[in-house]
Amino acid sequence: MPLSSNRKIAHTSPEVEPMVAAAGIWKKKRDDLRAKRNALFETYTKDPQNFHLAREIKSIDDEIADCTQHVEQERRAEQRAASPAAKLITTPK
Repeated sequence: MPLSSNRKIAHTSPEVEPMVAAAGIWKKKRDDLRAKRNALFETYTKDPQNFHLAREIKSIDDEIADCTQHVEQERRAEQRAASPAAKLITTPK
């Protein structure tokens, strides 16, 4: 996007969300999946021969792992974004 002619700032569109919000969305989805998984697992413990439940739990476990991976990627991206800023700050001697 172009810079303002009178100020040296970049314009951003209003639909841009900060990374923290994205990580929060993945965490919320992961928490919802965990609640669903725990409820299914409770039922499965009462009927361990129900392979349909076992497959569904496995599928949810995979989704939880995917969400966890996204949360970690967002966290690492946040750290990388913050790292150069910290290096630019100089302390007087």
